[in-house]
Amino acid sequence: MVKIFPFKGISYNKKKIKAISKVMAPPYDVISPEFQDELYKQNEFNVIRLILGKEFHNDGQYNNRYIRAAAFMNGWLRHKILLQDEKPCIYIYEQVFTIQGKKHSRIGFFSILRLEDIGRGKVYPHEETYSKAKLDRLEIMRATNANLESIFAFYSDKKDKIIKVIRQFMRKKPYIEAKDKDGTIHRLWKIDRKPAINKIVLEMKDKPVFIADGHHRYEAALRYRNELKTKNTKFTEDEAYNHIMVYLTPLEGTGLTILPIHRAVKNIEYFDGVRFEHELNQYFDVIHFDVPKKDQAKGRNKLFKELARLREEGKHAFGIYAGNNRHLIIVLRNEESLDEMVAEEKTKAWKRLDATVLHYVVFERILSIAHETEDHVIYFKDPEEAAKLVDDKKADLVFYLNPTKIEEIVAVAGELEKMPHKSTYFYPKLLSGLVMNKFSHDEKIKP
Repeated sequence: MVKIFPFKGISYNKKKIKAISKVMAPPYDVISPEFQDELYKQNEFNVIRLILGKEFHNDGQYNNRYIRAAAFMNGWLRHKILLQDEKPCIYIYEQVFTIQGKKHSRIGFFSILRLEDIGRGKVYPHEETYSKAKLDRLEIMRATNANLESIFAFYSDKKDKIIKVIRQFMRKKPYIEAKDKDGTIHRLWKIDRKPAINKIVLEMKDKPVFIADGHHRYEAALRYRNELKTKNTKFTEDEAYNHIMVYLTPLEGTGLTILPIHRAVKNIEYFDGVRFEHELNQYFDVIHFDVPKKDQAKGRNKLFKELARLREEGKHAFGIYAGNNRHLIIVLRNEESLDEMVAEEKTKAWKRLDATVLHYVVFERILSIAHETEDHVIYFKDPEEAAKLVDDKKADLVFYLNPTKIEEIVAVAGELEKMPHKSTYFYPKLLSGLVMNKFSHDEKIKP
């Protein structure tokens, strides 16, 4: 049963940090080494030192980035760079952002969530995880006894019961307001009144929760809980370490945006463009799409609109860029053939994902790419960046995809299946540094 609770959040002290945006950062897993350097220089108290500290050649068991993160956090708390709230709160979080010239607002809240084992409760992941990334997040948790970043999840609130409570508190000035490098505005309010908190907690009780981002953090938290549980003969589930900080937003919200992740393929053995197009015709209707050479960006936008239109008709469609301004749209001819081509014992929802179709029909059957490793496939959010790779002869083809739908994630995750690699990119990402959760091993969480 899903249970959420308020918590005593830790935030930056605005009296000591005047330029609050300078101490914030994106989530650790989207930060490049170059941007890590930039964030280090931006402010000596930037949260990068906690979530993704630098590594040095002389690091060892007693001096490494995890130990340094704990030392920074404890020092910043001691010197009141960071402040912990005196009473438990739920934290409202709004992101105001622009996509393709249209302004959006996504509203949700931070709380803590009682951990549930995967497959035994109502917390549903949708992505595969990797051991190295999970161990990294486990080490940071062991060192700091904290959730430095939140997992990102969504739930259903068809009647806006929780949003109506939240909006009452958004009439006040935000406690924190920051802007990131993409221009997204991030605002934070506190709900510290028990009647409002209790109403949100009650509304969330037993609702299915779907993880959007933060799968590695969630599984690391489960392992951390299990480590401490084995040492505690009186484990009750109320222990603070049996909880994780979560951002929750309704799936009906207009700001829950998923961007497509495009694929560039390279190192295809004996690749022949003419033969490739001929083989596509076995499975797809192939359309040559005209993109003006003088304005390729505008032409690609028209291609994406056509892909979106085809998807609304219930069709699996992909764009292809083959270099020399040659663009194609391919539309799967016979959807029922997927049951034969996708051999895995999977549900119909999983087999009908665009990422599944692309992998099994195009990559595996036509291009002989059995596994999407970095030797053959590169993933891109920016279609122009992907196309440039082909123009520079560093890739053979680019495949443009439609974004995954929320209902597809719910359908697949609800059956305890994992989506193919790089199926979703939720935008914008949560801003790290707005609020954190620190706990002690003997602390209990109760209503």
